[in-house]
Amino acid sequence: MRNILLLIPLFFLGLSWFGVVFGIDLIPEGLLRDDTFVYSGDGLKPTGLISQSLFNFISIIAMIPGFFIGAAYTAYKNLKWWFCAYIVLGVGLWLWLVY
Repeated sequence: MRNILLLIPLFFLGLSWFGVVFGIDLIPEGLLRDDTFVYSGDGLKPTGLISQSLFNFISIIAMIPGFFIGAAYTAYKNLKWWFCAYIVLGVGLWLWLVY
């Protein structure tokens, strides 16, 4: 259970890395629904499993506080590989975005 909880923020950080740094969208087509789409009656309704704004909300909640909590927990418990993964993915992405 601990490994799954530690992996959730790293998953969203990895998605951010692939999207921002490498330009690869790993989210399958048709998974997210564009909730800004206004139905005009032409028969084309927005499709998707979850809305884009809900996915963004979940990813921000899982990634940002999850990064700080996970990094602090792994440093406290002396889990070196997990801590290195948090630092490389989290701090590396931040440095990439800043510079």
